[in-house]
Amino acid sequence: MRRAGRAVSRHGDLVSAIVAALVVIFYGISLGILAIDGHPMSWLDEHVHFDTAVKMHEGTLSNQGALYEQEVIDEWTCGVGHQAGALPYGCGDARLDSSDIPSGTYTTGYIHYPTYFVVAEAFRAIIGTHGPYGIDTYRLFSALLMTLGVAACGAFAWLLGHRRLGLIAAVAVPSAATSMSVMGVMVTPNSTALLAGALVAGTGLLWIKRGKGFVWLALAAAFASVNAVIDSLPVAAFLFLIAWELILGRRRRVESPGPRLQAKWWQLVVLIAIVVLPVFLWGRYIAATATRTAAEVYGPYQMSSWRNVALGAVQEAAALHTPWTDWAAGMVAGQGFFSILVRYAAAGMPATVTIIVFGALACALLRIDFSGRAPRTAAPWTTQHITALGAVIAVVAYPVALRISNALNYGVDYPVVARYSIAFAPLLVLLLLGLAPSRGFRILLIVVGLIGTLGAVAVWI
Repeated sequence: MRRAGRAVSRHGDLVSAIVAALVVIFYGISLGILAIDGHPMSWLDEHVHFDTAVKMHEGTLSNQGALYEQEVIDEWTCGVGHQAGALPYGCGDARLDSSDIPSGTYTTGYIHYPTYFVVAEAFRAIIGTHGPYGIDTYRLFSALLMTLGVAACGAFAWLLGHRRLGLIAAVAVPSAATSMSVMGVMVTPNSTALLAGALVAGTGLLWIKRGKGFVWLALAAAFASVNAVIDSLPVAAFLFLIAWELILGRRRRVESPGPRLQAKWWQLVVLIAIVVLPVFLWGRYIAATATRTAAEVYGPYQMSSWRNVALGAVQEAAALHTPWTDWAAGMVAGQGFFSILVRYAAAGMPATVTIIVFGALACALLRIDFSGRAPRTAAPWTTQHITALGAVIAVVAYPVALRISNALNYGVDYPVVARYSIAFAPLLVLLLLGLAPSRGFRILLIVVGLIGTLGAVAVWI
């Protein structure tokens, strides 16, 4: 009987692994198809990122005060165009220059680390140039990164012991928003966020579960930090956990499976250094190479007063910057009925996923079951609970810190967009699978996740 039971269990695990793999494959193929369909450059600063990629192709780095390259103007007027509309003059007109670009004369691409663009250039060298100016190749690279991010969510779910329904949910829910999928069909460093978030979440939770392997978390944090500041945001949850353990660990009882987490002060210092050092070094590069002031580059986005910055910070704190949002203009459906149907269905899922994920995490942290009653003898918090609390605090706090930081460093006062939270999605979902293992709840996650993830990219059918 035991042998038969193990055989059934292995069969169930295999089936779930196949289903999860099919989800990843369909997602990746769909992103690849959409990436090379010749759609206009996105409102989400795609022309800025494309300009940085072109500069990298020519062997230079962007800097504060750099003008847009001619290839960007050519792509805008002669190639795929832009969602912002046409420039004042047509393709090949000699009167066109950088001052005609609506976002401003100077590129803001210098704020991004060169990591994404260096590897994208290597990708372009390997597969060759597609499209007249190579934009399709860079978009394919973004599609690959997003697909790897979804696959990494599934791989770490498997390593953490989530099988069957949990495994399928792990690949379906993190990317269940058009605002994420659009990152895989445009030139943008944000396409690294899901992969970086999965690496940080997976290595961190494995460290918690096994009581060893901090070096893998440090390496994942380094990968995230050298790609983009927003990629490293989930590291804050593990910083919170380490600090909690160091300060309060001896005053409480923690019951969690596996070895007890032995947090060290040096681990806290190492993670902080990994996150802060790239910011400091790149800031020095920006200052050393600037040929224009931030005021000249950002123009209308300059802060008007500290009063407005303070009001903006309150606004950021009050708004939940969920990783799951809809970007209607970014993932447009085709003309067919099915394409329109799945796009409409996917549009409603980000809000649903947000409610389910954050609501369930709140219930888990408050030790409230889904009947709405708090048990009289609630079990003590585990390290997963503490990490989840740190993640939620980070999601709420980082927009406030970023709004104030932008004002201090660049004199810019502009709302923080929710897509900066994408890297949190894998951590929130993997934590939820560990804290709310109900079969019915996982089925619900799979349903909304598949509609949100596959509906967002199935618009090509």
